[in-house]
Amino acid sequence: MSHKELQRVSAAAMVALLLVSLALVGCASELSGESYLYVAVPLTGDMASRGQEIAGGVRLRADEVNRAGGILGKRVVVRTLDDGGDGDTAVEAAQQVSAAVRKGEPVLGVVGHYNSGATGPALDKVYKDLDIVVVTPGSSNATLTQKGYTRFFRVVSTDDIQGPVDARKVLSLGWKRIAVLHTDNLYATGLASAFTDELKRRGVEPIVDIEMKYNNVGAYLRELQGNVDKTLALSPDGIFFAGDYPEGIPLLESLRTAGYQGGFMTGDSVMEYEFIDTLGSKAEGAFISNIQPEMAAAATESWKSAYRSLEKRSPGMDSITGYAAAQVLLEGIKQANTLRGAAVADSLRKLELKTPVGDWSADAKGDMRVRKIYLFQVRGGVFEQVGEER
Repeated sequence: MSHKELQRVSAAAMVALLLVSLALVGCASELSGESYLYVAVPLTGDMASRGQEIAGGVRLRADEVNRAGGILGKRVVVRTLDDGGDGDTAVEAAQQVSAAVRKGEPVLGVVGHYNSGATGPALDKVYKDLDIVVVTPGSSNATLTQKGYTRFFRVVSTDDIQGPVDARKVLSLGWKRIAVLHTDNLYATGLASAFTDELKRRGVEPIVDIEMKYNNVGAYLRELQGNVDKTLALSPDGIFFAGDYPEGIPLLESLRTAGYQGGFMTGDSVMEYEFIDTLGSKAEGAFISNIQPEMAAAATESWKSAYRSLEKRSPGMDSITGYAAAQVLLEGIKQANTLRGAAVADSLRKLELKTPVGDWSADAKGDMRVRKIYLFQVRGGVFEQVGEER
């Protein structure tokens, strides 16, 4: 190669390198600053594992969006808030979001809260006055979308669908003497009521309805044996429990230890892998309904790998709902091309999106248009799906 040819090749290489550098600089300059996606979930207390799973799913979706160029030219930064699964603490968390909005910070919206008893007060006292969208990854109490809030959405089904499905299931199993036990939070009382109403509609009256403490495991455990004794004295052939896994696990443990071999059914907030890990063979045969598909079956292997790479741990049951909630919210902002909550909400009502929890679209109230209930039974140490209803 001659000296002149070498010069031409070198010049061409320099131009190519310069173009690549400019392209990289251009991509970086497109992300001019940060925008903030809040995640308000229980990060401490009895329900902390659920909150951590949700936050991990949100972070994964934010990471994917940032790699693809961010949202409205800004990098998505996830800010987590601990609501402790408690209504008062949830309001305090929501007030931190409100403060950020008042300061003029670019707030994308909120993924939260997990518990219906936390979401309700936060909506009533704070979010209703903010022009931002809130997408819950887990709150299923039906009344939340019956209050006229136009910027609130869900990525899960609701108790008024789940309760009747559960009631029909236990009746199909031949249960006649049915005991209903539940904790005293909004989620559990709503699910228990929907379950009981369907039983009564079909001519069956529960033999007992016992309400127990929520979010106070110490008090719950002190009263547990008495509640178990009271229930078993009535010789039920089936027990339905509405509550969360910190209460559901010791309940079934106590029932089996006392010699109860009858049927047991519970809802989505007990469907945690810890339920099987802790109870072992005592969990066998238990039926569980869920307002979302099981993570292990619904998520792809590449999705699970990406989650582990980012979070340095395996995804949990609610990692997919956190991801889906963030996916829905960020796609709504992208389609609306603005952070104004009213406009984002309008775009969400026109949106059809594939998510890890299934095909998502919303009705006028913010509920999913197609609300499925997934039925599982513990078999061989795993949650085996045994049905699906709408």
